[in-house]
Amino acid sequence: MAGLAWLRRLVVSFGIGTTSYIIMLAIMVLSVVYDKELEPVVRFAFDTGRGIVDGFDKLVSGSHWGQVAVNHLRERVNMTHVVLSLPAIIIATLLVGIPLNKVLGGTRTAVQRMAIALVSIPSTVVLAVILFSFNALFPDAYASLLRFADWVWQASLNALSASGDAVPGARKLVNAARQGFSGHHYVIMALCSMVASFVVNALFVLLTRPKQY
Repeated sequence: MAGLAWLRRLVVSFGIGTTSYIIMLAIMVLSVVYDKELEPVVRFAFDTGRGIVDGFDKLVSGSHWGQVAVNHLRERVNMTHVVLSLPAIIIATLLVGIPLNKVLGGTRTAVQRMAIALVSIPSTVVLAVILFSFNALFPDAYASLLRFADWVWQASLNALSASGDAVPGARKLVNAARQGFSGHHYVIMALCSMVASFVVNALFVLLTRPKQY
């Protein structure tokens, strides 16, 4: 039974990550198709991302490694796309993760499942910021992650492009996405949502397990 419970947690985490990535793709499509209408949203995401980086910059002022991390965020990470991915993660966690856990036989109460979900969302952000900031410490591992993320992103675009005959404007949309989107950031955020969901769930199990004397 314990093995099935951990398998259920893996499935729920995978479901959250996959759903959030699909929603991110939908956000990408909408931002291309309705670029003028959604320009204020993209501008807000840009300003928010810049504000986050500036906040970290002030927080780590005087720290060498802190400045290295912040400079990497500023120069190499598209924080606009990171911010745009957050609604997808919130929706997937609340509207997919909680019901899926219940459907698969989870024994937690509704309040407990909600608590896990609410903790998972900021945990995803923290995990992503740490990963984006301190990847210089593990360059080979991070390079492999980027290659995998880019492969997933390109495969997604190729699948969308292949539907060009059935979906009007699909190829034009794909060409715009290839030029204007750092898609691997979407993939990495989705992966972070998977990991954060599983880790938070696991910690919740360990911390609420009855003590045996």
